[in-house]
Amino acid sequence: MLARLRRRLTLLAAALTGCVVLAVAVVSFLLCASLYTAQRQAAFEAAVAGLSSRWETENALDLDQTQNTAFQNGLCLYFEENGQPLVLSGLTESANMEPVWQALRQAGFDPELPPLFSQTETVELEHVKLSDGSVRLSACKQTTGEGWRMLIAWQPLHTERQTLCWAAAAFSLVAVAGIGLLAAICWCVAGRAIQPVRQAMDQQREFVRAAGHELRTPLGVLRAGLAVLPLEKESEIKRHIGLLDAEAARMGRLIDELLILSGGGMVRSSAPQLLEPDTLLLDLAEAWEPAAHSAGRRLQVVLPPQPLPPVQACREELCQILSIFLDNALRYAPEGTAVELYCAAQGRKICWEVRDHGPGIPDQVKEAVFQRFWRADASRSSREHFGLGLSVAQELAGRCGAQLGVSDTPGGGATFRVEVPRG
Repeated sequence: MLARLRRRLTLLAAALTGCVVLAVAVVSFLLCASLYTAQRQAAFEAAVAGLSSRWETENALDLDQTQNTAFQNGLCLYFEENGQPLVLSGLTESANMEPVWQALRQAGFDPELPPLFSQTETVELEHVKLSDGSVRLSACKQTTGEGWRMLIAWQPLHTERQTLCWAAAAFSLVAVAGIGLLAAICWCVAGRAIQPVRQAMDQQREFVRAAGHELRTPLGVLRAGLAVLPLEKESEIKRHIGLLDAEAARMGRLIDELLILSGGGMVRSSAPQLLEPDTLLLDLAEAWEPAAHSAGRRLQVVLPPQPLPPVQACREELCQILSIFLDNALRYAPEGTAVELYCAAQGRKICWEVRDHGPGIPDQVKEAVFQRFWRADASRSSREHFGLGLSVAQELAGRCGAQLGVSDTPGGGATFRVEVPRG
């Protein structure tokens, strides 16, 4: 599915960017072709004007200079004086000029008549189709003291069109290469764009797999217990029912944690309220004192000598996060040791810490402790611990704008902290 999505994203992005590249290539080619054609037209007109001006000024034509001008500009020339073609032109047979005469007549220029209305009569045709191809045509008639003369020049366009065809091929090749390069870039970008989706799907699959694994155990215990319950002695039924009830309560806690992680539980955090950090910690210690005593540990509250300033925070989420830290500390702290509850102001933040003196957490796995279903032993053998508590704490912290962290306790053990901005 993701491979298909990547291909579709690449195709869409490549099509859009390809259209832009193609449009830029077409516009660039048209501009270049227009400039090139205009340049050739201007050069043609300048060459013809120069020949006409020299013929008028010097009343003669230099053969070498005329041939050089014709060669440099690719011109075909025809000179006529008083109705007689000049040998200089190399065109003495009038039949060869018939297509040119016809084109000039269609433009209103009669090459057989002398100028009628002025001393000079000219015509410029940018595109004329002759029998041997298209040309650019110019004709000029001038009156002289001895009669009149005429100069006709035309420039075949096949070389110019061939150049434009090569330019079009070059622009097309560049456009295709650009589209190919953009497609490759789009493929890489699409791969990176769907990477978070791939990771989310992998995490979702892992979440479902692990959740099914965790739910299967208490469900199996309940089914097995219910199956043997009718066979139990009456004196054992009450105790057995109590065990099944505890297993059902355990399964309920697991479902609650799974709902929080999946977003199906408390979607919105509780409203922030003004609370006193030290009072919150004392209330929490009082609530957990029986559990600590039952586990063979003791709670020790460490507060700064000066009262802490009130902080605007979500009380319900903070209590649940600290309760998760406490439950974790009571589970791993050695029996007879103290679990320390600490609170202090650090810069613009209020920090609560839960410290134990247990085995601690290796540095290489500190970043993983807040991941779902993570456990220090990675065995999932403990039926009392699901590997969800710290990930639930991370989810709650994200909802109420708190930050979590873990570090080593001086002397050994782990310290879990939660920080809330003061302002």
